[in-house]
Amino acid sequence: MITAGIDVGIENVKAVILKDGKVLAAKQAASGGARRASSAEAVWQEALKEARISASDVSKVIATGQGKYDVSFANGNVVEPVADARAALWYFPAARSVLDVGADQARAMNYDDKGAVVNVVLNQKCAAGIGLAFKTLARTLGMTLEEMSALQGRAKSEASVNERCCSFAEMDTHWLIHNGTPKEEIVQARNEAAAVKINSLLNEKITLQKEIVLMGNVARNAGLVNALKKRSGANFLIPKQPEFGGALGAALIAAG
Repeated sequence: MITAGIDVGIENVKAVILKDGKVLAAKQAASGGARRASSAEAVWQEALKEARISASDVSKVIATGQGKYDVSFANGNVVEPVADARAALWYFPAARSVLDVGADQARAMNYDDKGAVVNVVLNQKCAAGIGLAFKTLARTLGMTLEEMSALQGRAKSEASVNERCCSFAEMDTHWLIHNGTPKEEIVQARNEAAAVKINSLLNEKITLQKEIVLMGNVARNAGLVNALKKRSGANFLIPKQPEFGGALGAALIAAG
């Protein structure tokens, strides 16, 4: 049986195609803002091409993400926490908690051995927009997200930025730049500030297990992951392609 999941976020669209529990294709592209319906169609076609199949070969397509209603070719949709939980269970069968930090939304949840959500918390204490904030930071510093991640452990002294608000943190960042603060110290400061916000989410009305599946593009930021480990005391389990968690979960749900 072949199924597919489409995750339409505000920054990126992801598509995953599964056949009998095996990933045939995983594609990603910019969401295109107001053009995200056409972007979803384009990513879908790229995924079909990678899988070497046609749309008629796919039994069911499920959409998720904030733009899920824009996927005209989907057979149904699910809310993001439900997709996250199913993907987390598939990635790490023994885990029972997942944290997904995307461009605009951060969410944490516990789930049972079937992947059903037990409880969930979203975007508390300005934990939203972290993914977008790091994309903006990379542009400000003239670096890629991968280059920023590679700076992990290189800072020789500590700088700091506002820990409560991404906008104020951005203002502090420009102040640090104008004062000649090294890039590695700026990145570390932003990682620490983001870790504070995410950790507040983990401690808000929910108790996660000590082993937490971490999904979303932010999971590729080694400095942030280490800062979050230090503050939360959790062990984060990171899939090889953490950004595809939502789309994978949707494809698994499509498979039943």
